[in-house]
Amino acid sequence: MNRISPALALLGAILGLVSCATRLLPPTATGPVILISIDGFRWDYLQRYSAPTLQRLAREGVHARTLTPSYPTKTFPNHYTLVTGLYPAHHGVVGNWFYDPASGETFGMSKSASNTDEKWWGGEPVWITAERQGVRSACYFWPGSEAAHHVVRPSRWLPFNDKTPSSDRVDGLLQWLNVPAAERPQLATLYFSAVDTAGHKYGPDSPDLQPSITEVDAGVARLLDGLGRLGLQESINLIIVSDHGMSPTSPDRVIFLDDLVAMSTIEVETTGPYAGVRPKPGTRTAAELATAIRAKAIPHLQVFLRDEMPARFHYAGNDRIPAVMLVADDQWSIEQRAGWPVRATTFPKGNHGWDNATPNMGALFLAHGPAFKSRTTLDQVDNIHVYNLLCAVLGLKPAPNDGDDSLVRATLHH
Repeated sequence: MNRISPALALLGAILGLVSCATRLLPPTATGPVILISIDGFRWDYLQRYSAPTLQRLAREGVHARTLTPSYPTKTFPNHYTLVTGLYPAHHGVVGNWFYDPASGETFGMSKSASNTDEKWWGGEPVWITAERQGVRSACYFWPGSEAAHHVVRPSRWLPFNDKTPSSDRVDGLLQWLNVPAAERPQLATLYFSAVDTAGHKYGPDSPDLQPSITEVDAGVARLLDGLGRLGLQESINLIIVSDHGMSPTSPDRVIFLDDLVAMSTIEVETTGPYAGVRPKPGTRTAAELATAIRAKAIPHLQVFLRDEMPARFHYAGNDRIPAVMLVADDQWSIEQRAGWPVRATTFPKGNHGWDNATPNMGALFLAHGPAFKSRTTLDQVDNIHVYNLLCAVLGLKPAPNDGDDSLVRATLHH
């Protein structure tokens, strides 16, 4: 499991007390809870693009103007925060790619070994909470669902395959639900990736984004039709979220690490909307490195030591976070000159990973079903509270986490 500092262990104990104090609600409906992620679906896509099924669900149920992701606004950290209620620094998945100095290994979102080895995945995801309390779960894709937790797994799960069409993902989940009630999962996850893929390719403002939104909206409609055939549509509770938003990018808005520091003196752990570096042994301390980079006074860039990151990021105290963090302004990127002429020609037109308070990084939240209030609009909610909401609808006692019951109180019937 993750190696954590004594301070984090104490924090976990405190959070445990907070979690135990969180009010538990009895199950509010007999139907399953389905948690759906639409990767990269920015909060305002619901108003800017045609998505009739999602727009209807938002009107009829609970819809938050924006769901604020956790920092960094990347796919794996935020998907795992949604299902654990822990900030990335506390559950340990601190990026899509990151180095762990304790083991000397690198986590990679596309590496099978990373996705299946529980040492990377701290906290307790909601499907494990469910299984440990006698509630069946099924994960049709979700970051973290391929790893066992002390031999406990969801009752049904599949290794991620991005080539699986959205419609096939829906049909696969419906097959899992098409069983006798006693065998049916009461918690299920479903993951769509088309909108994120298109956002990177075309940018968030392009009309070419519409086909991907139409695809996912049709997938949700297909799910509702299938639930109707199974006699579950009136009892099902849906929570539909995204992990982050999307900002337009350009190879003309790039800061090069090579202009800030001698590349031979650092280890580069990540680049993009933020960069993470560590000084090579025998060169200088992290503090000296940060001071030297700050002295360059580069526009659109802030430089922090890991444990001096702004408190609102909740991104400190874990050695998996790079020792020196370079944080670019929205729409600016940090890159290396090596190989740049080739990479510039394929530079994405959209990306994410910036400050989670940046409006472009805002995500989607809506909830619909008999457990939830009708025609209710919320302003802004933080994604750390979604785990406790899932537990409340399912009647589960949540594991220790960083969230509270504010989203429970705002969304559920009392």
